[in-house]
Amino acid sequence: MGNIQRGRSSIKDCPETSQLFSFLQILTAIFGAFAHGGNDVSNAIGPLVSLWLIGTQGMVHERAPTPMWILLYGGVGISLGLCILGRRVIKTMGEDLTRITPSSGFCIEIGSAFTVLVASNVGIPISTTHCKVGSVVFVGRYRSRENVDWHLFRNIILAWLVTLPVTGGISAAMMAGLQLAVPH
Repeated sequence: MGNIQRGRSSIKDCPETSQLFSFLQILTAIFGAFAHGGNDVSNAIGPLVSLWLIGTQGMVHERAPTPMWILLYGGVGISLGLCILGRRVIKTMGEDLTRITPSSGFCIEIGSAFTVLVASNVGIPISTTHCKVGSVVFVGRYRSRENVDWHLFRNIILAWLVTLPVTGGISAAMMAGLQLAVPH
């Protein structure tokens, strides 16, 4: 723990540690972006690929090539999402939830990216954001009990829990509306 300076209200890396991990974070950010794109774009475009396959081939095969235009569509969608609300999410996770230094940011990024890539290879559809929040909270907690905003973390968990029934309800309502509107 010699490379961490602890103050009353903050945790800081020593200048040498900060300089080294600031550079290494560039590499882990690339690794994290690769994992994010490989996982979350796949999760987002999966239903679209299924619809495209049904429309063009009449069925969905377990393994079928994904057209490049659908991959680009998914990449543009994630990019737009980052442009529209990404700054707010990044601020919440990187500043409001806990104090992140270059060394803790390195650990957060490499841990979450590794988890996402392993889960993707195994075929488990997980959320990159959930992995990053978990990494942020556990690294923040490891560094200092007071370093995590537990009220904000509780609100994030509640938002995750509310998301599933709300989106399910909206989808069910849309399906019910379509069934009423379109004769069988």
